[in-house]
Amino acid sequence: MFWLGFGIYTVFMVLIFGFFIVAKIHVYKFRHYSVSIEPVTKILAGVLLILALVGYYLLFSGNTGSTSNKTVEETGNVEIY
Repeated sequence: MFWLGFGIYTVFMVLIFGFFIVAKIHVYKFRHYSVSIEPVTKILAGVLLILALVGYYLLFSGNTGSTSNKTVEETGNVEIY
């Protein structure tokens, strides 16, 4: 299950960063229209990188918030008559 999640997340990140690179190329063609285009693009690249690394950390650490499964013995109630 881990490898399936890892693969899906990796494909998703490749698509996101691919779109970002294409957008960055187009933005830098028009950078002379505004002085804030380059800093905002660099900030966005940093945010995307940090979020991708946090996602990989959560994927590897296993903090998905799932509940633990109990065995039949652990769920059985002891009734004393």
